[in-house]
Amino acid sequence: MNTKLSKFGYLITSLILAILLAAYVNGQHDTSITRNVQSAQKTPKGLKDGAVGLISKKRETISVPLQLNGINTDDYYVSGAPETVKITVSGSPALVTSAKNTKNFQVYADLKHLNEGRHTIKLKASGISNDLTYTIDPTDISVDIAKKAISNYTVQTKYDSQAIANGYHVGKVTSSVHNVEVMGTADVVQTVQSVVAVVNLPRDTKKSIRQDVTLQALDEHGKPVNVAISPQVTTVDLPVIGGEGSRQVPIKFRTENGDAKNFEFSANVNEVTINGKMKDIEGIKSITVPIDVKNIHTKESLTVKPTAIKNVKIDPEKVKVQVTPKEQN
Repeated sequence: MNTKLSKFGYLITSLILAILLAAYVNGQHDTSITRNVQSAQKTPKGLKDGAVGLISKKRETISVPLQLNGINTDDYYVSGAPETVKITVSGSPALVTSAKNTKNFQVYADLKHLNEGRHTIKLKASGISNDLTYTIDPTDISVDIAKKAISNYTVQTKYDSQAIANGYHVGKVTSSVHNVEVMGTADVVQTVQSVVAVVNLPRDTKKSIRQDVTLQALDEHGKPVNVAISPQVTTVDLPVIGGEGSRQVPIKFRTENGDAKNFEFSANVNEVTINGKMKDIEGIKSITVPIDVKNIHTKESLTVKPTAIKNVKIDPEKVKVQVTPKEQN
């Protein structure tokens, strides 16, 4: 009897312990659920794995030189490729700003193993952080590859001689560049007949000119040829020298021994021609004709010699002038 009661007591005790253990486990599970719910409520929408705070992004478009890789530019001529392209990078503000400021990456066209002819190449970038995304504009380019030809030419200077003022002439013209290399495809280089420096002169040029001029390659018809010229710019000195010349200037009457307001003057010419060195005649605006009106009381015709100017010849040497007192009108 005692043995049966003892077994029964063990069963009751085990049952009670099992109930208590189950209650404890359920309580821990509910606590975990509550914590997860609270954590989820504190996590902003759009963030994964319980990340806290907002992640900002930045985007910048950067203009960079286009590199042509994989081809020997000493032997081949590449045309059609733009000098610069645009790349738009996106990512964290710090990385984007660093990429914009340092430009420690390159955008390139891989021309390796390409033969002569026209090719379309997809542009690539290297050196950009893996944490940045990017797009290139344009995404691809078309280029022409041809065997390079090089020829040497002597620079010729040209200018419009009609722009030089009367009485002036051009001295010895000099150029800082004497010889140049012309580079391009063989068929195009063969069409080049001359390389010229064209100096632009203003009308009636009287002063020496010093001008930086971009060189041009011309064909036999004088039309520009699309080739590369090295060097591209020369400095031209064009001396303009004044020599003998002539000008026409008006005559002006100057009275002696009387007031010009009391007389009227009429000459057989209104202008005279002055001849001499340009430095002497350039500043002369008019020629004076002196008239002595002391004893003129009626209309008179006089032959008068204009006032002489040193080193200047006046033509005609004498002027016929009709002088009329105003009260005789």
